[in-house]
Amino acid sequence: MYQNFFSLKVPPFCISPDPDFLFLSERHKEALAHLNYGLRGNGGFVLLTGEVGTGKTIVCRALLNALPESIDIACIANPALNEIELLASVCDEFKIDYDTSKSSLKLLFDVLKHWMMHNLAQGRCAIILIDEAQHLSFAVLEQLRLLTNIDANNKKPLQVILIGQTELQQKLKLKEFRQLAQRITARYHLLPLSRPQCEYYIEHRLRVAGAQFPIFDKGAFVQVFKYSQGVPRLINLLCERCLLSAYTQDKATISARVVQQAAIEMHFSASTSKFGQYWKTLLCVTLGLLVIFNLSSIAPNLNRLYKNVFISEQIIETQAIVNKFHWFSDYSTLDLSKGTYPVALATLYTLWGYSIPTEKVNCTQGASVSLVCFSIRSNMAELSNLNYPAILTLKNAGQGVYVVLYKIDQGYQLLLGKQLITVSKKWLEYYWEGDLTLLWKRPFKETNSLKFSQKSKNIQWLKQVFIALQGAELNNDEYFDWPLVLQVRQFQQTHYLDSDGVAGSRTLMLLMQALNPQFPHLREVL
Repeated sequence: MYQNFFSLKVPPFCISPDPDFLFLSERHKEALAHLNYGLRGNGGFVLLTGEVGTGKTIVCRALLNALPESIDIACIANPALNEIELLASVCDEFKIDYDTSKSSLKLLFDVLKHWMMHNLAQGRCAIILIDEAQHLSFAVLEQLRLLTNIDANNKKPLQVILIGQTELQQKLKLKEFRQLAQRITARYHLLPLSRPQCEYYIEHRLRVAGAQFPIFDKGAFVQVFKYSQGVPRLINLLCERCLLSAYTQDKATISARVVQQAAIEMHFSASTSKFGQYWKTLLCVTLGLLVIFNLSSIAPNLNRLYKNVFISEQIIETQAIVNKFHWFSDYSTLDLSKGTYPVALATLYTLWGYSIPTEKVNCTQGASVSLVCFSIRSNMAELSNLNYPAILTLKNAGQGVYVVLYKIDQGYQLLLGKQLITVSKKWLEYYWEGDLTLLWKRPFKETNSLKFSQKSKNIQWLKQVFIALQGAELNNDEYFDWPLVLQVRQFQQTHYLDSDGVAGSRTLMLLMQALNPQFPHLREVL
């Protein structure tokens, strides 16, 4: 209905899982890594929990799609089964023949045991995946545990993946489930998307659907997260309604107001934090006490308080006007004509020891020495953390100037060509809108991130770096194993990066800087 209006090939926010729209956030990737690690063990259970609509099914589909063909999989979607029905369903999924007229618990267990032992002898293994596992009874879970006890020569032919809502965690804490709980080799609780991930998720689905221009503005993204709380299924429902509403109102862009109206129509409500509820309760109690203890007796003090607050606000507002930052008027000899992007990029190359004429400079010229451009929209904290000199775009009243942030040392040192000035952090925050471009040296030509379960020479290099820098106890092979994931996470946490265990550009930048302290940097390398 709205597809032609927004130039979309397909509806982008259908709630049924579609592999074409697969979006794995950092949390989904972390869940996938935990499950993969658990399945590398020898038998037992792997547990994935999360609230309704957080993407547990998507994670499991991605997991199953990546498994080798030597693994047989039985997917049980209906957990409302007794023990015999469960074993019969597992046999059906594995296509195991059995006498349906004489099926009993013992017969089905023996048939499964015989099949699994034969399967193991052929170099194969099996996985039973059960969705909505919070509904499984104790008797059914006990049968699953007994199946995982089967082994031959200390090898287990079966593993079980349990997927369920938060209640499953609570159930497994009960005393009667203690034996099963001890067999869980990996577990992960999937949380909703963060606010930035919510925005990436929406943009990803629109891009896959064929969107040619931005449809949601920044305010709309904020409101979608506010009402959905980052739950993918709720994001889909709300965004679908927003597209329909915008179409009926002939609006090509979805604003915060459109999202708010759609949320009201769908009876969505923004969650109130416990902290906020506490203060609301406290306010109500306080007002009640004021009425009880005669408001008139304290009215003069309240009036004096309100007057002081009003005067203070006026003073702050006046000071803000007086303290407006000057553009470059404090630097009367500064030549702002040097504030062009080519000059800034040539200056950045110079800091790395390469001289390139301004008229020929571009981001590809450093490729021969693995020197590449990295451009993002960021903030002061990340800029300082990346610790590389960077081109910043400064804007004031329609005027734009490109400068190179050269050093952070008792102020922020900026270069316009060969001209050096020092400004305060507040000055820079006032005129910088967040765009930056930096140069860094990649350790290898490939641009893909290094992540769990991959195998390559680059991963061997990564292990050698951690062994050299931190004395890490790692195998010197080419496989990205779980100990390496933990090592990468520790490094990321130390350097204030997202600790996802994936060696992407930001992680490799800081590793290269640690390996090569002579590289250009804003602050001294720790």
